[in-house]
Amino acid sequence: MNRAISYLLLGSASVALTFGTAYAQDAEDGSGGLEEIVVTAQKQAQSQQDVPISVTAMTGAMLSAAQVNNIADMGASIPNVQINTFSNSPDSAVFTIRGVGVNDADPYVGTTVSVVVDGVVVGVNTAALLSLFDIDRVEVLRGPQGTLFGANTTGGVINVVTKQPTGKFGGDVEVVYGNYNHIEVNAALNFPITDNLAGKISVLHNGMDGYFRNVADGRRLGKRDMTTLRGYLKYDSGNYDATLIGEYVRSRNGSQTGVVVAGPGDLFYRPGETTDPFSFTRGFSGDQPDTNDRDAYAVTLTQNLKTGIGDITSITAYREYDNNLYSDDDAVTDVLLQTHRRIKHHQFSQELRDLVDLTDSTRLIIGGYYFRQHYTLDQQTKQDGFLPGLGNPQTQEQTDWSISGFAQLYQDIGPNLRFQAGIRYSHETVDAISTTAGSMNPSGVSQFNDPITPGSLIVATGKKSWNNVGWKVGLDYKPSDTVMLYGYYARGFKSGGFNGRIAVKEDIGPFNPEKLDTLEAGIKADLLDRHLRINLAAFYNFYSNMQVVQNITFPTGENSAAIHNAGKARTKGFELEVTALPTKGLTLTGSLAYLDAKYKEYDTQTLGAGGVMVPVSFAGNVLMNSPRWSASFGINWETALGGGTLTTTGQYSYTSSKYTAYTNLPAERIGAVNLVNASMNWGPDDAGWKIGAYARNLFNEHYFNQKLYLAGIGTLASLGTPREYGVNFRYHF
Repeated sequence: MNRAISYLLLGSASVALTFGTAYAQDAEDGSGGLEEIVVTAQKQAQSQQDVPISVTAMTGAMLSAAQVNNIADMGASIPNVQINTFSNSPDSAVFTIRGVGVNDADPYVGTTVSVVVDGVVVGVNTAALLSLFDIDRVEVLRGPQGTLFGANTTGGVINVVTKQPTGKFGGDVEVVYGNYNHIEVNAALNFPITDNLAGKISVLHNGMDGYFRNVADGRRLGKRDMTTLRGYLKYDSGNYDATLIGEYVRSRNGSQTGVVVAGPGDLFYRPGETTDPFSFTRGFSGDQPDTNDRDAYAVTLTQNLKTGIGDITSITAYREYDNNLYSDDDAVTDVLLQTHRRIKHHQFSQELRDLVDLTDSTRLIIGGYYFRQHYTLDQQTKQDGFLPGLGNPQTQEQTDWSISGFAQLYQDIGPNLRFQAGIRYSHETVDAISTTAGSMNPSGVSQFNDPITPGSLIVATGKKSWNNVGWKVGLDYKPSDTVMLYGYYARGFKSGGFNGRIAVKEDIGPFNPEKLDTLEAGIKADLLDRHLRINLAAFYNFYSNMQVVQNITFPTGENSAAIHNAGKARTKGFELEVTALPTKGLTLTGSLAYLDAKYKEYDTQTLGAGGVMVPVSFAGNVLMNSPRWSASFGINWETALGGGTLTTTGQYSYTSSKYTAYTNLPAERIGAVNLVNASMNWGPDDAGWKIGAYARNLFNEHYFNQKLYLAGIGTLASLGTPREYGVNFRYHF
């Protein structure tokens, strides 16, 4: 076994083994036990330790102490969870849980891990990398969550709950300054309006110069400039409460900062620009703006009513965004491959559910859900690297809508034994138009929006409906108040649809829904008077009709990213999480995850010599973003110092090698990654303020996030963030 894994196993074991003596000495010191974290992973408030699924929850206080600023920063610390970004779409998230994920940013690809914010599903990956200031908690649910959360949750759910209005005057302020001129200014203000009405306003700003430089002039690339404004109104009277949340996000970021790894003979090879990606320099052509602008709006109304027939909840939500991205995809000074993408997306959803205790031993959640989204994407591509003056305009327009009904039953069948069963029926329809064409600028230098070459326009349309059923059955048993054993069998599904990026008319599809059956068994235990917590889950997944995006760039410059139903795949593994409180003020954490994820059947076609498609089988290949091992070890220590409290945190995480494409080519392999993060915060007792310092990737590990090999062209890749460090100030009043 890898030496790093051995060290982490030893460290995780020491969380428990070094603990016996310390606990015996300090059990009477009044240190209490580990914090109980209340989650809504099953659409009801429960202790994390009482939820019979694999779930990791992090409170806002835990995130703040570790200086975790956005969802992407969480990935290294959560077992069997990978959170990355696409090389050519920096605002889009790549979520992979237990080997279940997607590998393209376009909206038609959908999601397998859904981000849910205050009960509302974010329909696309774009804009899913949320800021984590003013967050109550983040819950990471592993495995299919289709019965309660619906389609496109075969991998799991990232459930984000923001802090709600308190009804009392007070607030929080945070200021962060770090290298690369990283500035964050965040504030939240709570205020009462009437006896029954409370308000809240949150303002979040995140700016940075970027850690890449342009080889041509040395200027910074990868600028970040994001501002978020949230407003809350909460009405509470008797058995009824309602919360209205409005949000606006304004991003004026720089273009994507992917790199190209290429050598002599590759089309994109340029000496000094494509051979050393970890110099954090890259080319950027001067013929287009360094622009990635996005405006996003959201409004959510959540209503709760306690009645004689249960607790009724209604969640009504609308979200939209407009993205304008210029992307220099070739990452060199010459104009070889560049895109201008304009995406407009909006979605509406309505959920209505009831939580009712039918008897003292029977609880039922029953409800209905409606969802509709529409998007348009206009992509203009310069392809002068393939032929001077060549262009490839493509468009997508799709409307998806679905309606579903669901029920989840919890039945006590003994003093400590509970049975659960759930089912969800969904009907969905997708209506799509995709186009592709060619253009040629007679000057030999292409421009965006060049006239389409006569006869080159291809228009493909499609419309289809699917009916899907997801379900779950399980048992959980509590031999004591602090130990739970559980097991379940569940089926989840990802929606079918039509392809957006096509090269020929037939590429549009359709592709059919994929299904994932999961067997999971686990134990959750709080031991030694809640000073030691051990959670262990083992799983086995059966994939059928698995959807895989095959991204192919032809020698002519045409690009297709068509989803094909790959056949079958199997994934199996486990997650172990250990938390210990050996003495007052000291918390130790450790995790270890194993994953074996492979295609069992995958017969398709790929690009061969001379640009001809040839049959091939990828059976036996490892699934994308599926490292065999991942682990972490952390420490949080609080001690009295100088009339205040000093809090020190440290974390080491390890991720073994993985592939980021289904082809498993050597160029698409990412080596093992070792990361160390640390922070210190101090504040006087009862003063309400703290100052601190932090470092992420302390030893400046160089690593790739994603790689995509294009035969004869080069490898498009995104890099992991280099060392970041800075200081912070927080004030609570």
